[in-house]
Amino acid sequence: MGHALVTGFHRFHSYAGHPGKDGANFAYTEIGRLLDESSEVRARPHDMVELFRSDEAAREALTGCDVVVATVGPHAYLYFHLRERLGLDFRIVRDARTALWNGYLQQEALSAPYVRPGDVLYHSSRYSLALYSLLFPGLAASTQAVCYPLTRWFPGELAGSWTGSGGKGPTRVGFVGRLTDDKNHAQAVSLQRELHRRAPGAFELVAIGEGPRRAGRAQAEPPVPGYAWLPPVDRARLWREYREMDVLFFPSTSSLETFGRVLVEASFIGTPVMASTHAATSELLPAESLLPTALRTDTEFTTHLAARLGDVDVAHAADLLVAKAVPPAGRGHRYYADHDDLLLSLIRGEAKERSAFDLEPTPVQRAFLGRLGMRGLDIPDRDGADRMIDALRRSFTALHQRGTPRHLATLALLLARSGYRRKTAEFIRKNVFHGEDFSNIGGVDLQLSHLIGFEPRFTIAPVAPGEDACSAN
Repeated sequence: MGHALVTGFHRFHSYAGHPGKDGANFAYTEIGRLLDESSEVRARPHDMVELFRSDEAAREALTGCDVVVATVGPHAYLYFHLRERLGLDFRIVRDARTALWNGYLQQEALSAPYVRPGDVLYHSSRYSLALYSLLFPGLAASTQAVCYPLTRWFPGELAGSWTGSGGKGPTRVGFVGRLTDDKNHAQAVSLQRELHRRAPGAFELVAIGEGPRRAGRAQAEPPVPGYAWLPPVDRARLWREYREMDVLFFPSTSSLETFGRVLVEASFIGTPVMASTHAATSELLPAESLLPTALRTDTEFTTHLAARLGDVDVAHAADLLVAKAVPPAGRGHRYYADHDDLLLSLIRGEAKERSAFDLEPTPVQRAFLGRLGMRGLDIPDRDGADRMIDALRRSFTALHQRGTPRHLATLALLLARSGYRRKTAEFIRKNVFHGEDFSNIGGVDLQLSHLIGFEPRFTIAPVAPGEDACSAN
């Protein structure tokens, strides 16, 4: 097997005030555990904030590394920049965790001038790989893979342990995720309202996730009978919730979506799922799970904001539930069973080629990508990338020096440059009062994009004449 590769990485921890971890937070923490525990690598952790702060700290941390694994949100561009700036020679293994959203698109745009053939970009799904391949043709010159070593950390004794509600009381429908518009949470509320109208008392819907104020607004005026909200729960409680759901409702059409970790968690337990056709659902779930989904073709979306790209057919979902036509459980978790080994292979530069089926998008995904129109996704040259990353380093560092004059001046600069001042003001509030740092993906990284004017926009074309809308969506 050869010597254990010296592997640099940031040991990721969410900031203390983070109200609810998403899939990316879990992923980076778990990858750090994998690297720490593996005998195949010689782990060399570093502090990403220190690398942003000074070349001296970066040189000390990265000199002698054979490979660096980015576990830092969409900031892998810094490793590429430092490798050239400091004259170092390590390979870089990075990831893309979101889709049509500034963070990882900016990462890839800034990294593009520096990428070498031995570098790796890995994705959580075939959808993500196909999307980034479309948007960044230069990726064809380096390695990409679908890899997400999440099932290593699932409790094996719970595999296939689904029981449902046991026929006692109402049929239990679950919703897991942020209670936001882009996750189509309002459609979960609408589904329960429709179910109660058709069969009073026969169904209940429990939404689990961050956003109590949003939940309250969504179910208020008047309250929806049978709808309940739970704030983010610990992992043991969440596994129990999956087991006791009769079906998981996943209507998300979020522009951020590349995967849907909850889909794999549900399939691991054996929980049936009803979902939109968006993003990775068509590769993770059986066809019976997919609900007709109409996309919004009358809107220009910005990658700066999470957006709802469409709506599922709630009436159809209610038809199926009332008729007790629950789909079979998915098997998406099986594809990821060996991905801890796959990631280590990518780190070693020895990953075997996957079959075309493993990498090609599904017909539903291919149809969506064919309707996608992007503008403003500009790739800088090396000099331009150097200048932009230098500017981002100064601001990133200042944002992590809380209470200093530089910190306060940078917050003021962000507000002045922001095209979305309400969102920036909310970031400033959380940064000042709750200690938000770069580990809240979609926070610091999103605000920094104002400083370099990075804001691609996109549209979704209408269905072509003669094309079936449901199959296209």
